[in-house]
Amino acid sequence: MLIIRRFAALIGLSMQIFAQSQPPQILQIYRDFLKPGSHAAYADVEQDIARACTELGFPHPYMAIEALTEPEDVWYFNGWESMAELKQVADAYAKNPRLVAALEAAVKRKASLILEPVNVFANYRQQLSRGAPWSMGTGRFLVITVTKSNRPIEGTVFEALDGAKFVLLPAQTRTEADAKAPAAGSESRVFAVRPDWSMPFKEWVDAAGRRERKLSNGRAIVKRT
Repeated sequence: MLIIRRFAALIGLSMQIFAQSQPPQILQIYRDFLKPGSHAAYADVEQDIARACTELGFPHPYMAIEALTEPEDVWYFNGWESMAELKQVADAYAKNPRLVAALEAAVKRKASLILEPVNVFANYRQQLSRGAPWSMGTGRFLVITVTKSNRPIEGTVFEALDGAKFVLLPAQTRTEADAKAPAAGSESRVFAVRPDWSMPFKEWVDAAGRRERKLSNGRAIVKRT
């Protein structure tokens, strides 16, 4: 049932645009742990998965992020408004045989490249969150802190059933992310968003383009002055 657990995280009914501007009520985090020397082959598989999802009309976005420090792992995010939605879209996934076949083949290719994956559901905790709320598709980099501590940490908090808290803080550059990480504590790590391993909403792509143009214009102004 691994294929259902993994790809139930990736499919769903189309969400309204307004829902993208706020954190999901449930964040599903699927983690792949790469074996040494497997990165290049793993990247090929994930690019093929993203391409297959696009070509076969995958109806819901997902977001891949890659750790920039050890251990070498890749996280896949999907946002849900309820567990009932997850069940509904898992049923829809099972009714798309071409998509099922393509993703099952990809999982078989990837099996020898990874260790046992981890699948976590975490609930949005608005009362524990600090600062501007993170939403799917925000930030080119993420500072993520995983902790069971109750100390205040800047970022958007999602809490798993075992009490583990995932605190997400976006950044637009690696320099910005590296600067934010120490304040989050020793449990924090920096991740880079991998668009080529993701299937983003068009609105994410448009927003990223606007941010890039703004950054480019800023660099041009600095250079001229």
